[in-house]
Amino acid sequence: MEKTLPARNSSWSRRKRFKGVVGALTLTAALVVAGCSNSVDTGGGGGGEPRPGGVLKFALLGAPESLDPHLNTSFAASNYGNNVFDKLTWQDPETGAIGPWLAKSWETNADYTEFTFTLRDGVTFSDGTPFNADIVKKNFDQYVFGDQALGIKPNGVTHLRSYTGSEVLANNIVKISFSTPSASFLQFISYSGNNQPGIVGEKTLNTRAEQRLDPANIVGTGPFVVTEYILNEKTVLKKRADYNWGPPGLKHEGPAYLDGIEFLTVPEASVRTGALQAGDVQAAFDILPTDEPVLERQGFDITSRRIGGVNLGWNINTGLEPTNDINVRRAIIHATDRAGFKKTILAPSEGQATSALAGHVQGSLDQTADSLRYDPEESKRLLDQAGWKVGPDGIRVKDGKKLRLEATGHRLVPNSRYVYEATQAALKQIGIEIDFLFDTTNVPTAQINAEYHLINTNRSRNDPAMLNVNFNPTRTNGARIPDNFPDRQRIIDTLEALDSTLDPTKRAELTEAAQDLVHDEFALFDPVFEPSQVAASKGVYGIDLDATSRLHFLRTWIGQS
Repeated sequence: MEKTLPARNSSWSRRKRFKGVVGALTLTAALVVAGCSNSVDTGGGGGGEPRPGGVLKFALLGAPESLDPHLNTSFAASNYGNNVFDKLTWQDPETGAIGPWLAKSWETNADYTEFTFTLRDGVTFSDGTPFNADIVKKNFDQYVFGDQALGIKPNGVTHLRSYTGSEVLANNIVKISFSTPSASFLQFISYSGNNQPGIVGEKTLNTRAEQRLDPANIVGTGPFVVTEYILNEKTVLKKRADYNWGPPGLKHEGPAYLDGIEFLTVPEASVRTGALQAGDVQAAFDILPTDEPVLERQGFDITSRRIGGVNLGWNINTGLEPTNDINVRRAIIHATDRAGFKKTILAPSEGQATSALAGHVQGSLDQTADSLRYDPEESKRLLDQAGWKVGPDGIRVKDGKKLRLEATGHRLVPNSRYVYEATQAALKQIGIEIDFLFDTTNVPTAQINAEYHLINTNRSRNDPAMLNVNFNPTRTNGARIPDNFPDRQRIIDTLEALDSTLDPTKRAELTEAAQDLVHDEFALFDPVFEPSQVAASKGVYGIDLDATSRLHFLRTWIGQS
């Protein structure tokens, strides 16, 4: 039974600069508590001793589409959910190490198909019912398999595809099983992004999907409870006075300092910033990069963290002409000026993309000197080689057809539109015309499969297994790899191997192989930049952003006004 892994450092790298920390993603509770770093971003800091009390008014762009964390698919929903629903494990934002939370310890079998958790004692849901192994089993069963009678759709295909079930071994011991190796499961159960695996109570599990917009049906173990929800207007939380089981990594005992939180939906960035400057709210999220330095000069504190996972960029459709030609894919990638974006467009909180993986994800490699090299002349050469000749209007032509591509973009990520439009202009210079669809929602999958060559994505989960989630043809198949694609099975096997081990050295090698496959061999993805989550506040202290760059308010407090 594996309980611990070697230290988190590795010196491997054959030809690329290694950037990420190779995280030891399984640690016993004793090791974590005994001195493993569990630091977090504490926002503005200072302010003296924490003062309990007060209601934090917090403005953000969107609103939860459901109050159930398993069903939510937006940034706004995940930031709300973190404060109502706890997770089994906690991931250290700085080291990537996994520590205890609702699970105080765990063991795995040799091939990472079985995980046995010993649960924390004394934890209760907000309705007074106990947290135990049975409720953990019911959570994962419903999360993965859904419940047709309640209108709950299966939700496990992305992250927990091979989940077979859970077994209650004792009131506080549960074994969770998979049909194939699932080494990244320990990290996934700390994940706080979209469709997060926060533990919900029996009442919520027995409630129909459409009734999970009613706060009366929402039961969690978290430090706050939801008391009011008005769609696209506000979500109100109230402190649980009896809460005393926050993750040891946050170094906070007892209930939250705040009496409550009002999440206010303010879609317009200028209105959010104006409300902050006027004192109508004490803090705001989704701050525009251009507003960051302005607010700092005005005395506001900026709390930010780059999002770990697959960077914002384009999955390139390998099943649709003309991006089924690798020379066209490589030409697009070499025409993307990532370093230039950082110098001219991005905010200080945002980063230059150097791989499909964000730079602080364990095993991320700097590929900017190789497959991600900015080289427009190489782009032109590749297009010439592929038979695309420059037409009279500058757009390339082949067999009577213009080199025109359809692309998607997302307005909800600050700066994404400006960077995509800069890329559009750069591609035009090498003879590629891009038509964009910008939307505030995800484009339907069937429509993307049929029509789009460049498909916007940004997957936030701080683990190299996100390469498997995003690119594996049998999972979400981001690059739309068709059944007859050469080496399709090798691609599947290379990506699935990321879930075969947590040994740091072996996993580093597997992560390198996966990135080489995505970038060097098949040119499946054009990373554009590393987005960040940014909060601005004044007189508010201890705003925490976790390893998924989502908000936690357990330690947050309001200073003397």
